[in-house]
Amino acid sequence: MLTSEDVDDAFDDEAFMEERFSDVQRLLLGRGPALGPENLVLLPATHCRMTVGPHAPGPFGRCFAVRLDPGADSSAPRVELLLADDGSLLGLVDAGALDGWRSAIPSGLAARYLAPPVPSLLALLGTGEPAWSCLLVLHRALPSLSEVHVVDREPRRARDFADAAALRTGLRVRVCDDARTTAGGADVVAVTGGHPSVRAEWLAAGALLIDQTATATPATSKPHVRHISLAPPWDRSAGRRHEPLLLAEIVAGRALPRRYGSDIVHYRGGELAGWSAIAAAAGLGHAWQRDVGIPVRLGRVGP
Repeated sequence: MLTSEDVDDAFDDEAFMEERFSDVQRLLLGRGPALGPENLVLLPATHCRMTVGPHAPGPFGRCFAVRLDPGADSSAPRVELLLADDGSLLGLVDAGALDGWRSAIPSGLAARYLAPPVPSLLALLGTGEPAWSCLLVLHRALPSLSEVHVVDREPRRARDFADAAALRTGLRVRVCDDARTTAGGADVVAVTGGHPSVRAEWLAAGALLIDQTATATPATSKPHVRHISLAPPWDRSAGRRHEPLLLAEIVAGRALPRRYGSDIVHYRGGELAGWSAIAAAAGLGHAWQRDVGIPVRLGRVGP
């Protein structure tokens, strides 16, 4: 069984993270394993939602992940990893921590393609659980980063986050009050939730805005903002002409992130088919190899 701290220890490993960046890149290029869709099952008697993922390579052969989102009770959502052959339970993990890393790693790969040259200052808006994994991923993905400015609605939470972030990463981390000023002075801005809307035109020329939520709004009067998305938008009613450029086009070398060096890039995260299953299996497998987590005995232990 993995706690949120165990998940951080498993994922925040340089070699492991580079392998996951490669997984996302292969999926974007259509070279990843052929994985089936996720299946949602509603359990009316318990008001619980169960999502069954496709089979994926795991620590003991092919396995699949099952996500359980409880209904009205107070229990936290969890992900269980089961062996495909017989359904044996291999591990279970807090879903919130896993979700943070699952969202952050594609953003880290995107940052390598979309960030301005040699970025040094990261503005992190929001200090919830997704912000922690986002910070650690960007720290690995962009080794030139030297300073982080943190903004949050709750100053005390921001200070606690900044202290922990400085200790974990070795970067200079300080708390700021004004989101607009902070975003305007950064090379890379990451929006992870828990903060008012951020406008792309606040940013300096050539900067990158990483939007992992729906709180960042596009520019209305600035033509020099380039909109890039991880996955195609759900609503195609507006026509292809207005759709954002897909990250896969840039990764494949068919498009450039900026028309001009001064363009601001607004990257929006999303769901990448197959990535959720790969992330869960790889994370739990790596934790198993590193002997991270709490062993859980199932079944009878005596007569």
